[in-house]
Amino acid sequence: MKKSVLVLVLPLLSYAQMTITAAERASAEITPDVLRGYLGFEEQNKNPGVIKEHFNAIVAEVKKFDPRGEICRGGGYHLSPRYSYKDQKQEFLGYGGVLSFSCEYTAIEQVNALGKALDRITAAGVRRAQGALSWGVSAQKSEEAEQELRLAVLKKAQLRAERFSRETGLACGPEKINFSPYSRPVPVSARAMAVQSVPTESPIQADEEVSVEASVDYSCVKRVP
Repeated sequence: MKKSVLVLVLPLLSYAQMTITAAERASAEITPDVLRGYLGFEEQNKNPGVIKEHFNAIVAEVKKFDPRGEICRGGGYHLSPRYSYKDQKQEFLGYGGVLSFSCEYTAIEQVNALGKALDRITAAGVRRAQGALSWGVSAQKSEEAEQELRLAVLKKAQLRAERFSRETGLACGPEKINFSPYSRPVPVSARAMAVQSVPTESPIQADEEVSVEASVDYSCVKRVP
């Protein structure tokens, strides 16, 4: 459901010419379409080649599961030496490696399928951490919603200008429209926000609100006979 809000600034009237500035807003509730989650892997070994081999196998499995890179992004890893200190002496423990992915799934089934695939190939010495899942609106869906709302604002501005024309007897039209920076979708309710912050295997899919705001300058002039 789209909504609009109008805030008028005091018109400047001078010799049958008038300028009106109005704040227009259009909003809509949309259903989240992606499950966001984090995948992290850690390993420690005195042989860095072993860590690389294990991490490369994980990266290859993720690419096999997601060949176009539409679900998981990342896959870069780094190694660093690890030491312990005792009696002011440094002792080399080995190398530590960290590998991470940021994923956007379209269904919980994808999460489970990737998890099972990784279980089969992940070496025993690799520790895996999986962050809590939360529903969100994808960038593509956000952009599509923004474009629709921008069109809605333009239509509302034209209708508003026609109303001003009838009320003032002048010829009115939107002269300048300044769109505010687009804000990210936000949960419709505080309850939805609380749910998204809690780890869960089945996160609740709650609608989110997207909105577009604009400052519109209307110019009204005397009608030409």
